[in-house]
Amino acid sequence: HGLAVTTATARLIGKLSMKQDQKYYRPDDLETGKLSSFERSHPISEEMSGAFESDANFEQLGYLLGMTVKGGITPTGPTDSAYLWSFVPNLTSANNPDSYTIQYGDDIQAFISAFCYGKDLEISGTMEDVLKVKSNLAGQNVRTGTFTSLSNPTSLTPIPMATGKLYIDTTWAGLGGSNVAGTLVDFAYKVTPGITPIKYADGAIHFTDRAEKKRHVELDVTFAFTAGVAGYYANFIASPQSKLFTRLKFTGPKIGATTGFNELSLDGAFIVDDFDTLTERDGQDIVKLKLISEYDTVGSAEWQILLTNALATMP
Repeated sequence: HGLAVTTATARLIGKLSMKQDQKYYRPDDLETGKLSSFERSHPISEEMSGAFESDANFEQLGYLLGMTVKGGITPTGPTDSAYLWSFVPNLTSANNPDSYTIQYGDDIQAFISAFCYGKDLEISGTMEDVLKVKSNLAGQNVRTGTFTSLSNPTSLTPIPMATGKLYIDTTWAGLGGSNVAGTLVDFAYKVTPGITPIKYADGAIHFTDRAEKKRHVELDVTFAFTAGVAGYYANFIASPQSKLFTRLKFTGPKIGATTGFNELSLDGAFIVDDFDTLTERDGQDIVKLKLISEYDTVGSAEWQILLTNALATMP
């Protein structure tokens, strides 16, 4: 991914952990004439291991999506001042997520890690709260440095869970056509790990490449138990299992004059992996379902994340 950029250009708001993971040549089975367990220690492998979590917001969520789902995305638009960022993963070729240099630390010491990307992704929501996002990160290593002086973003727009709507349809082409109201209680949309750091004898002990293995989306949802939700049990026990083409769509403040809005859509063609027992929430029966994405041969698709905001480029 080219050369590391050591001067930061944007402040990413959230909570970050970052540590140097090392493996060592540290022999303890050599006859040296001493009873000391160790007399030499040399790092022979290094990698930054970290985790980032934050409130999901329309302005900065694109960083995490580019680092985890698919890199190099250019938005379309503007349409009434709104830009559409389509994070649609390739299913037959590598997705090449974006990588960034990240600065981390406090007023005593800054630590810097280059070529950072996200190995997985989770976007979740509970009632009376805003959506949250988190990802486990990998980078080449951790070094000490100094912070770039930056101001905070001028405006971040959170995504309240209550602004979301659930859509479940029978085809990928019809995705987002049938609103299922009065049902969704909470959810967690999880992209499983798939992008792995690869090391070669390239003159350095950190990774120099990445590979991509198979991955999928797991969608954990809690539903109020309705007649419609009871009907999903038939999808659960069918052989072969029948799909639920699901969209979780969150609409934020207006961007343009009429049709331009901040929006986030979490999409997938899902099968029901688990249909749990009924429990209760304040006198109402609820049920937890676990959905797993499955490739749809008709739509030639499996899952995607669509983000609409007012940004032509990431700040």
